Amino acid sequence: MTNRLGRWAAIAAVAILSVASVRETMGQAAAQPVFKIRNIRKEQVQAPSYGTSAASALNGGRPGTIGTQWMRIEVQFDTGNLEWADEVTLKYYVLMGKGKLVKMFTGEVTHVNVEKGNQHFSAMYIHPNTLRRFGAGQVEAIVVQMFYQSRLVATLGEPTPQKRWWEEFAPTAGFLLNPLQTPWSVVAYERYEAIKSTP
Repeated sequence: MTNRLGRWAAIAAVAILSVASVRETMGQAAAQPVFKIRNIRKEQVQAPSYGTSAASALNGGRPGTIGTQWMRIEVQFDTGNLEWADEVTLKYYVLMGKGKLVKMFTGEVTHVNVEKGNQHFSAMYIHPNTLRRFGAGQVEAIVVQMFYQSRLVATLGEPTPQKRWWEEFAPTAGFLLNPLQTPWSVVAYERYEAIKSTP
């Protein structure tokens, strides 16, 4: 009888420990930040005209890029249950051109102090000259990857990729511009998350 009670006590103890372990695991999973890239939008847009005399003086009478078409690639993302994210990095891969003329442009932007929510926006721009020279003004495909604490947490493509094409092409950096590097720098803070400055 004593042995039987001892066995039941041991089984009950194991069951209690198992339930506690499952609860702890579920609690840890719930505490993990949930990141998501909701959508990717691309559109051709005209540079804003601020109409200042300084801009006219800068142009020096030479037609500027105002009135020509830039390509804006905009991403909406979600930081889930995380109250604040110190840094969230988005890496952009943009495929332009076809055949021997294909180019894959890459760029990244790090947003800082991102608050909990799903109305977060990030963007990259392609200069009109780049747009005209490569791909005849067209973007073939886009992939955006999101990193948190140096860990890949989300990936989305437009259109949905059938294969990992961004791993097949040689990257060309320096052609994708974050909003602070464009004529939208003056108004970028109104829509986009704060961008980490680089030395």
